[in-house]
Amino acid sequence: MAMATGVFFLSLTAIPVTYLANALLEGRGEGEVLTVGYGVLATIALMSYVIVRLSKGSQKVSDPFFYVFAVFAFTSVVDIVLAMELDGIIDNFMASYLKEGEPYLNTAHGTLINYWDGSGHYCMYLMMVTAIVWGQSYKEVGLYWAGSILNSMVVFMPGNVSGKYGSNVKSSYFLNIPYVLFPILVALKCLRQRPETNVERADVVAAQKKSIWKRPLDVFFVLFLFFAILISFLRMAAALKSPASIAVYYLKNFEPYFQDPVLYPMIQALVYWFYFVPYFVAAIYGFLNPGCTWMSDWALLSAGASAQAQFSHIGSSLHSRTPYIYRVPSDGLTAFWIINVALMLVPQLIAWRCLTWPAFFEAKPCSSEVRDGKSSLEQRKDK
Repeated sequence: MAMATGVFFLSLTAIPVTYLANALLEGRGEGEVLTVGYGVLATIALMSYVIVRLSKGSQKVSDPFFYVFAVFAFTSVVDIVLAMELDGIIDNFMASYLKEGEPYLNTAHGTLINYWDGSGHYCMYLMMVTAIVWGQSYKEVGLYWAGSILNSMVVFMPGNVSGKYGSNVKSSYFLNIPYVLFPILVALKCLRQRPETNVERADVVAAQKKSIWKRPLDVFFVLFLFFAILISFLRMAAALKSPASIAVYYLKNFEPYFQDPVLYPMIQALVYWFYFVPYFVAAIYGFLNPGCTWMSDWALLSAGASAQAQFSHIGSSLHSRTPYIYRVPSDGLTAFWIINVALMLVPQLIAWRCLTWPAFFEAKPCSSEVRDGKSSLEQRKDK
């Protein structure tokens, strides 16, 4: 059996395992839940190693992150089971864990992050596992995943201990530590890898000579980033219950979810202001000044973080687990959708632009390369 296929089928064993574990943990304390949780993760890591050893393929796994992604793929299936149980689609698969393990998952935010992990992250794990088996780079997917899951953890873990459920945090909280540690390690590894581009120096010279006004798509992105900075400031002020009239109006008419006592939406607003906004400023600089080689990597991190953040925020703002008074008012739905969908989709377009036409972001050619670039351009024109 191919190793990637083996990991896929191994992840599906999460369905019967959750059902059996739910029966086993019924009436047990939080200590037993933590022990069983780490025991299952260790068993899945061992099984993925067995799959590698039994594989008859010529490719051998040399990247230790293969085993990390195999375990995380399994937990992604666990999370989609959790989400479906929270929404009442299935029953008696994770009830014991929700009671004795992580009770703060009984929220709209907990439901939505589980849906995202069980769908978006799950696909990314399978893609990265396949890339490792085939001996290919998973840099782009790895950066996108790292941005996505780090945003999830930066909001989720502080919200668990400071929000409505902060007084009921159990030892299973520490099962989330690997989801903070390993994404950082993967991001560092991917950021150290040199980008694989085949852009000719002549194309770099031509692209970098164009002003922003001759790049209408980049003009749109710069204008969006200015808008994103302003709306991030407004949302941060609204989340912190600023008495400013515009913040009060926005909170009441468009996003009352920021008042939810679970605090996840407030923390997400603060993450936008303190982490996203510095990137937005840097990205504006990158679009205005050629040769910012970091643009593609950080655009991928931002795109992953934006996708996860907005998926969870939009879904939670409308979800039935959110108290009615904190859901989006019907009169503000249009503005709510425009603002939040833009914050979700445009970063994806920025990442696509940086990866598809990277010439403007390549390192600036030295003077001799510029002369060579000019001569090659002239030769093209003559032809």
